[in-house]
Amino acid sequence: MTARRDDFAEQVDYLDRLGPRPTGNDAHRTLVDDVAKRLAALGLTVNRDPHRFTRWDAPRDDAHLNLTVGGRPVPISSAYPYSGTTGRVGVTGRLHPIRGGLRKNWAAAAGGVAVVQVRHFPFPYDLWVSEWDGPAARDEFDNPVLSATLNGPNLAAARKAGVTAVIAVWKGLPDSVAAGQYLPFTNGYHDLPAVWVAERDGQDLLGAARAGAEAHLVLDAAVIPFSESDTVWAVSEGESTEETILIVTHSDGTNSVEENGHIGLLELARQATAAPHRRTMVFVLTTGHLRIPALTQHGQATSAWFDAHPDLWAGRPGQARAVAGLVIEHLGARQYAPDPATNGYSPTGRAEPELLFATTPETAAIARKDWDTSTPAQTHVSKPSPLIHLGEGETLYERRIPAVALVTAPEYLLAELDGPLVDIDLLERQIDGFGRLLRSLDSATDPAHFGTVTLPSTARKTLSRLRALGILVRRSREHRRRQ
Repeated sequence: MTARRDDFAEQVDYLDRLGPRPTGNDAHRTLVDDVAKRLAALGLTVNRDPHRFTRWDAPRDDAHLNLTVGGRPVPISSAYPYSGTTGRVGVTGRLHPIRGGLRKNWAAAAGGVAVVQVRHFPFPYDLWVSEWDGPAARDEFDNPVLSATLNGPNLAAARKAGVTAVIAVWKGLPDSVAAGQYLPFTNGYHDLPAVWVAERDGQDLLGAARAGAEAHLVLDAAVIPFSESDTVWAVSEGESTEETILIVTHSDGTNSVEENGHIGLLELARQATAAPHRRTMVFVLTTGHLRIPALTQHGQATSAWFDAHPDLWAGRPGQARAVAGLVIEHLGARQYAPDPATNGYSPTGRAEPELLFATTPETAAIARKDWDTSTPAQTHVSKPSPLIHLGEGETLYERRIPAVALVTAPEYLLAELDGPLVDIDLLERQIDGFGRLLRSLDSATDPAHFGTVTLPSTARKTLSRLRALGILVRRSREHRRRQ
């Protein structure tokens, strides 16, 4: 045990004590203020970019979130973020089962409560993650984020059809995994209350809907206009102010893995302030990852900071040029798995396989050198697919800034989940990897050594989208035949 490791463990414990940190709630603001104080204690000038937005907040207690059908309670696995609110009284209506493929007949539930199954299934791994060489690290990418985002209920269409509320029933997702999922997290406000119900509890619910039973739903969410949340950033000047290295993470999250990247950001800031460095380093703790539509209409939340501060990265006359970047997300993620015998959800004793993106062949080579890749099954240096760059690293990728980003994606990533999610030894190893990467990026005499980011062509993007759509259509037809 070392003092540094103890400090890392204490910071993870602090996240657990704070609890879920959706954008702008009290716990989130407390964390942002704490990181700002820690940066200031290193002697850095702390800057804040405030963002105003209308915040939706749903308590998790039974008094504010409950569902009864025929007078009998039905457990809710989670509320659908930024769906809507029923108020304290709730809404009552007849249940209507909604069938169909990607285009559903929401009008069948007009004036009532729609019940719709959402099929969870894995997607091909290479649809989301490409490789610099060799085969894909895995066959499948199995995460409820994808199912909820791509296959979840179309609340805009349901509201337009006059539906009063929506109950989405998971199909194919273990009940223990469904619990507390804050999904999907990238939509705007729908003004239509909606909740998720686990598959086991949803079977009776579907039967009740087919029988035309009546339901009462309470989703007493608060809708709070003029809420504020800050992006915090600081600059450690190097010998050159013309070239910058960006170190980025986000502050909002649902548990102690999503998001804990600030622990690595603070350690790299400590190292930067402890010794001279060649290039100016910019540390950005962005807000809004769980409320992207409130900050920007084009990309990840960090794009709002990029739009506001081109002088620190764009490289036009009178502006510094970002020659490279590091994006730190989801440190030390332990692997969890459901136990069918107990319906519990617990650690497997292994680490979640790391997802490490590099956006040029040169940064991939640097990552292989500086990161601990001694266990290939655990660590694989990949590149973004034509379809997407997962996480906040997408912002740097789209602006052609060579970067390395850690964005490990356990299935509990967006779950409001308690428990020992973080392996402190793994977190420390990953932070040390980022430290070595930062020193390599800073010491290289010529930024050409980092390579040039090449974005996928429109044709490759279109083909990937068509492939994804084809998978959705095929699975939707299979699901419809089974209904």
